[in-house]
This record gives sequence, structure tokens and C-alpha cells, in this order.
Amino acid sequence: MMLRLLLSAIGLTELLSPNTLIDRAEQLALDNPDDCELRSWVVPGARIEGLLILVSMWRSDRSYSSFKQFLGVIGLLALVFPHAYVDYGSQLAYTDASDCRWKPWVYVGTRLIGVLYVIIALNELWND
Repeated sequence: MMLRLLLSAIGLTELLSPNTLIDRAEQLALDNPDDCELRSWVVPGARIEGLLILVSMWRSDRSYSSFKQFLGVIGLLALVFPHAYVDYGSQLAYTDASDCRWKPWVYVGTRLIGVLYVIIALNELWND
């Protein structure tokens, strides 16, 4: 239940306050957040993602289980290819992605989040 509440809080924040979430994440992860311009679709996309997370969390136990398994796929990519994962995400999100300088911990952090997501998915598969 704790994971469901945490993911719901993230989804709600993305839905209601995507600019604040994005700004804080950029301040934390980028050496030069003021030099990186988000593409026009990113904020509305974050709102849609937040809504989809909330629907997945609370529509049914099956949708919640599927969401956790989907996290495993994302996590595997982040774990095995952290640089490509961050670089590809940067290209999608920023008009000038090559100008964005990620702090060194971001790649290690991406790998750690990947491990966490894979563990969540494996735990879900074992409990299924």
C-alpha cells in the first residue's frame, strides 16, 4: 500500500503542478538548468502521465499490477543503459539537449532507480 500511495503522490504532483516538479528536478539534476529549454509538449505530457499513473494505481488491482510490471521494463533499460536512457530522454524533452549538462550522479541515480523498478516488477511477478 505504501508504494501505491507514493506513486499516487507523484502522479498527483505531475497532474496538478508539473512546472514545480520539473523545475525542482532540473535544479537537482542539471548543472545548467537555465540553459536548457523544454519542448512545448513536456508540461502537458507530464500532466497526462500523472493522470495515467493515478488511473493505473486506482482503477483496479490488475492495472496496478500491470503498472508495476511495466516499471520493470523501464527499470531494466535504465539499469543496463543509463547514459543512453538519460540522453534519449534529454533529446525528447529539450530543444537543445546537447547544451544540457547533467550532474555526474544522475547516471548512477538512473541505474539505482532502474534496480528499484526491476525489484518492484520481480516482486510483483513472484506474488502473482
